[in-house]
Amino acid sequence: MLHKLLILLVLFPITNFSQTKFTSSKYNYSFIIPDGWHVKDKIYNPDVDAKIVDGKGNSFIVSIKTFPTTTKQTIKQQMVPITTQELEEQFNAIYGTARIVKRGTFIIDLKEFYYLHMLTPFENGLQLYHKQFAYSYGNRVLTIDACSIETYLDETTPAFAIMLDTFKLLNLKNK
Repeated sequence: MLHKLLILLVLFPITNFSQTKFTSSKYNYSFIIPDGWHVKDKIYNPDVDAKIVDGKGNSFIVSIKTFPTTTKQTIKQQMVPITTQELEEQFNAIYGTARIVKRGTFIIDLKEFYYLHMLTPFENGLQLYHKQFAYSYGNRVLTIDACSIETYLDETTPAFAIMLDTFKLLNLKNK
């Protein structure tokens, strides 16, 4: 029995290291890409720093935007006063129909991110479930959009958990 336990303890780290680590070439953050997901080569939005996809239409997108701002408020301080109805109206201008499922704060690498979970239209009557997270630092906003076609939500939730749980904000400055 002890022999089997030692073998498991030796093999576990090997299994853990077989996953791919993504490290931004432009910003100091990293995370683990789960098996079955890969980095998308072509990104057309200049604010998108990383796009990780599973080949089924689901994605994990990291964007960093620079805003000229005079406010010292965090994303949470800016978002809390806005009602869910007001947010839905803003997103409706983009998506046509959007529904906020839940919102609040979530800790990623000891930093408080503000999150919105939202449904938006997709194709063939399906919807996209966005798990959006935002963190502000200086005049920049780092956003993560873990986006799943609603029929894949049970399948993508564990993959998104791996990426969010291993997300490390190393310094948040340009390299």
